[in-house]
Amino acid sequence: MNLKKIIVAFFFAVSYSLSFGDEVISPQSTNVDSVQIYHELITKEYYNSDYKPNIVGMIVGGGIMGVGTFFLVGGIYGMNYKNGDATDEIFTTIAGSIMLAISVPFYLIGTPILIYNIYQYNVHKGHLRKSDEYQAALDRYKLRKRGGESSALQLMIFPELNFIEKRGGVNAVVRF
Repeated sequence: MNLKKIIVAFFFAVSYSLSFGDEVISPQSTNVDSVQIYHELITKEYYNSDYKPNIVGMIVGGGIMGVGTFFLVGGIYGMNYKNGDATDEIFTTIAGSIMLAISVPFYLIGTPILIYNIYQYNVHKGHLRKSDEYQAALDRYKLRKRGGESSALQLMIFPELNFIEKRGGVNAVVRF
């Protein structure tokens, strides 16, 4: 009989502390405020997220490759140009060869510039996305901290005593 009273008193005490507390008591709960940690993470990611120089680099690299393409197409056209005049064909063949030779350095310079800036653009955009994710997580954390809309699972356990039928039990309420 005394064991039943002890169990009922224990459940009553646990349900009282869970029902009227500000937070759900859990083994993982700590009193550490994570706002400063979030701010440091956001600052670190935002510092690495400047992608505007890479846009300029992609424009420059693409422009250099465009000039190289102009010379390449002109060289191919000059090499294959036939009109029946031998002097004109020799001149266009030489001019086409020179244009092909000129196109090579433009490609050799423009291709690495373009590839590097596309890669860095993607890396910096990734940092910006990560910074935005941290900011959204910080906003959700502040909302939970204020006690607003919570996405955490809350469990309330309380005893149920039925004196008429001389029964008792435990009820649990789960909130999402």
